Amino acid sequence: MIVDSLRTLLRNSVNYPKCISKSVTFAKRSMSTEGKGPVYTSIWNLVNQNLEPTHMELVDDSAKHAGHAAMKDSTARESHFKLKVVSAKFEGLSLVKRHQLVYGLLNDQFKDGLHALNIVAKTPQEVAKP
Repeated sequence: MIVDSLRTLLRNSVNYPKCISKSVTFAKRSMSTEGKGPVYTSIWNLVNQNLEPTHMELVDDSAKHAGHAAMKDSTARESHFKLKVVSAKFEGLSLVKRHQLVYGLLNDQFKDGLHALNIVAKTPQEVAKP
């Protein structure tokens, strides 16, 4: 919350330095696994280590799907996530290839109970467009 407010304030300033944006985003990324489950932490760490994102958001939506038929016999507490990631490693890749890259990183998590992952994968240039 504070980080987002600071980021908005900085972006609205005339002389907004890019290095501050990366520092604020990095601080947010490095603190975001505190108090989270093992699947969340695993996804967060794998994406950070392999895609070196400039921005990343990960939301555990598992509670919204707990009563669904597909989850009836599952013991997985962390099964549904939304991932928004901005990375230069997506440059030159189609949307399908970007998703395949992310799914490939998380292959073991899918084997261990991850059921669904909603992905928004963009390059820094795509995010910078007005």
